[in-house]
Amino acid sequence: MSLEYRIAAFVVLSLAVMFADSRFDYLDRVRFALGFLTAPIFWVADTPARVSYWIDDVFVSHSDLIAENQSLREELLFARRELQLLAGLASENQRLRALQEASASVEGHILTAEIINISSDPGSRRVLINRGAQHGVETGQALLDAYGLMGQVVEVLPFTSWVMLITDSRHGTPVQVNRSGERAIARGSRGEVPELELEYVPDTSDIVVGDLLVSSGLGQRFPKDYPVAEVTSVVHDPGQPFAIIKARPLAQMDRTRHVMLLELPVKEGEVAPQNGTVPDWIEVTQAQEPVVDAQGDATLAIEADAAALAQQPADAADTTDAPADPAADPASATPGDIPVEDMPLPSELADIVPETPAGQD
Repeated sequence: MSLEYRIAAFVVLSLAVMFADSRFDYLDRVRFALGFLTAPIFWVADTPARVSYWIDDVFVSHSDLIAENQSLREELLFARRELQLLAGLASENQRLRALQEASASVEGHILTAEIINISSDPGSRRVLINRGAQHGVETGQALLDAYGLMGQVVEVLPFTSWVMLITDSRHGTPVQVNRSGERAIARGSRGEVPELELEYVPDTSDIVVGDLLVSSGLGQRFPKDYPVAEVTSVVHDPGQPFAIIKARPLAQMDRTRHVMLLELPVKEGEVAPQNGTVPDWIEVTQAQEPVVDAQGDATLAIEADAAALAQQPADAADTTDAPADPAADPASATPGDIPVEDMPLPSELADIVPETPAGQD
């Protein structure tokens, strides 16, 4: 048989096999058997390629993994730093919110500040704030935080100020018991523990552990009724005329950073600066009850008092020959006539309290 007939026969056979396979699936088992038999051949033929890929993974990818690991370490370090910053910002935001809420309990102008340093003198408890004369800070201003009274300014520098804390042994704070209204002087302890000691309190006083001490407002340096401390210890010694009372300050002196300064009362005749040199002071006011006079006009109580005080010197000049200026006659001056700037600091009030002679109750 010639070659042409063989080719034609194979073509016809191939067409018949393909038709039978597509119609009746006669060759499925044959293809399965052929695939099983040829699998080792394909595996052997693919071995060089797989060996080449394995070598690339061992030698080339090792350096890539080292670089990627280093990059991931740097990203992790940056992520941790950002997380710490966010945590610090959240804590700072919480403290600022508490300070803003506390500012609503005082009246006047306040100035926010930050504590930037503490005194290295072991016998002194003072802190340095980032506000000074350029910001309108004056000696004697009260320093507050969101929880209680901290101290007062004792030294003013151009851009910073030193503040003596109420726990300093040289500082005395006029306080009163919030429950009973009894007044006393709270002086800083002389020991290592930052606490307060009430001086010259009679042994029969109504003060118990847990009482809240607030500023009494005497001296016009500290805001009235602002929290100061909590009584922690009351000791009654039968042989002593005074009780030994200790209190824990409510201000977070060792932890807080954001504080606020309270402006001193405006002196008579003094005009607030209008040139904008002190832009950071914030005015805080409290609502006051109106007073209705005989004509039915509603006025604030503070305006009525101011008008009465303004009219009083004129009436006195017509009816008496006494000097109009209390400073001209010191003997006739009353405590209410003493100017604010001449009044002693709270730290000086404790020093002028007379001591009771020994043996007298």
